[in-house]
Amino acid sequence: MTISVKVGDLKNNLSAYLRKVRQGDIVTISDRDNPIGKIIPYSSQNPEEIFDIIKPTGGYDGLAKLAFSTSSITVSAVKLLLEERKKR
Repeated sequence: MTISVKVGDLKNNLSAYLRKVRQGDIVTISDRDNPIGKIIPYSSQNPEEIFDIIKPTGGYDGLAKLAFSTSSITVSAVKLLLEERKKR
């Protein structure tokens, strides 16, 4: 069973929701009615055993042939980030 909970309610009643997860329930966490995460029961299984992993049918050979354009613009991601933070 899936249970939806808001962040504030989860913080106030974490133990109760963790008990539900131990019983096999999935808890979906939402912030202002937007889902932001899930708490699922722990499984010691390999991820490959839990999820269906689909391998590409054409293989990876075509990736090496892709051409990417290069940019002559040099931008510091850190500098842009700091500028953006100063605006807030």
